[in-house]
Amino acid sequence: MAQVSGYISEETKANMEHYSSSYGIKKGFLIETALNHYLQVLKEIPEEFIVSTQIILSHDSFKEVASMLENPPEPTDALKELMRGD
Repeated sequence: MAQVSGYISEETKANMEHYSSSYGIKKGFLIETALNHYLQVLKEIPEEFIVSTQIILSHDSFKEVASMLENPPEPTDALKELMRGD
């Protein structure tokens, strides 16, 4: 056995602890199983088909996205057609 360490978000930690206590599964086993599943997926699925669950924005891009959320632009004709299913 080997020990590794890493940082996870408080939300992930809380979810892991909840699952661990609810199902009586040791956290080490849960982490190793999840990591093994993830590594197996990386072997079997081509990299270009794996989509990250996180989006990392530059400071300027973040400001632009925040502005668009606060003041959404009018939908384009193409978007309207798409939403109608044309």
